[in-house]
Amino acid sequence: MTVSETQLAAERASQAQEWSKAASLWEQVYQTQQTAPINYHLVQALVADQQYVAAASYASEFEAQYLATDGAAELYITALIANHDFIMARIVIMARKSSGWTKTMLATLDAAETNAEQTVATTLTTTMRHFYHLSDQPARQHADSLQAAHHLTYQRYLTAAKFLLVDPFLHPLTRVEVLYTLYNLRVPEMVKMQWLLNDEMLTLCPAKLSVFGQDETSMAVYRVLKARFGNQDVFLYENLRELLQLQLMYLYPQAKAVITDPAAWIDVLVWQQTGQAVTVMGTEIEKMMKIQQRIQQFSLDLQQ
Repeated sequence: MTVSETQLAAERASQAQEWSKAASLWEQVYQTQQTAPINYHLVQALVADQQYVAAASYASEFEAQYLATDGAAELYITALIANHDFIMARIVIMARKSSGWTKTMLATLDAAETNAEQTVATTLTTTMRHFYHLSDQPARQHADSLQAAHHLTYQRYLTAAKFLLVDPFLHPLTRVEVLYTLYNLRVPEMVKMQWLLNDEMLTLCPAKLSVFGQDETSMAVYRVLKARFGNQDVFLYENLRELLQLQLMYLYPQAKAVITDPAAWIDVLVWQQTGQAVTVMGTEIEKMMKIQQRIQQFSLDLQQ
């Protein structure tokens, strides 16, 4: 069949509620036309056919579109809840403007979490224990463990996250990832976090933090980098931009406490990567050098 014929067959299967057939046909269409409307039809068929893992995975590819309307968002959340991906389901709910829909969805999610506590409590306890002991694992394995923790209920995740944020043995980038998850969950209460700089302990409210990379300091260093290399050496610019993004992740949410001079910070970054000498030295420059070197060492630790 041609793509048009396959799509027509998929539409007919959906209308007849032959969901397994519809999902298979829509998937074939999607392989050639990866658009938001086709994605929605595919996810709709997969959810109806109870293929929730595939449905959530496909929906994540067009997340912005699923956040745009109540119906599409509910479809995405249905797949996530069915997968017991409770944390991501709550993040999707909280990413939308608060409304009556929000209250309804949170009630649905709370009910699903209560049911999970009654039916898979042992699994939740095992997952939570593994999450608690994240610092005992090699840093390169943390990504998988962080993803597994998304299957915890909100209260279990929050309890473990608060512990991890002050765990001095946890890789600092992992601490930031946990904190950013709390930001996406819009956690309204104060938490403590051991920060990268001098192992300082911060007290902050996740819900009141800024979007990563959107604070004034981060945007300032991005502007300096683009002004210097954006139109001169695109390859170098992209490499340095990736490194800068990683540095800012380490420094989240207090980049402004470290990057006191955006231009000087870029000078040091260029020196680290190209060997180009820093022409102006001083106490602040030396401090930034030490911090960037420390970040570089932490990044090397991720490869071990």
